[in-house]
Amino acid sequence: MNFINLLATAAPDAAGDAGNALNTAYNAFLDVIYVVMPVLISVVLVFGLIYGIILGVQFAKAEDTDGREKAKDRLINMVIGVVVAAVILGVIFAILGNAGFIEDLFKNPPKK
Repeated sequence: MNFINLLATAAPDAAGDAGNALNTAYNAFLDVIYVVMPVLISVVLVFGLIYGIILGVQFAKAEDTDGREKAKDRLINMVIGVVVAAVILGVIFAILGNAGFIEDLFKNPPKK
């Protein structure tokens, strides 16, 4: 599904029922979110794990104190970055998909 199909779905149909078309577009958007977000969270965590292993090896191979401190600082920053990215993606997934905050906006579309 591409963006043009999503817009075509959101457009009013022949009967003029724009609310139904909007719900259909929202459901199509949720289908995409349910597929993309878990994969995106997994990719962030896997790349973070790989980068953490690389930084751990650099930390172990550092011969002087200055090199160890730099590697330790980079390792700490990597852990913080991966945790923050995973939390942000999880919150977005919860808000858009599971908690239903946005879904409530589309239950009763405004009438003209």
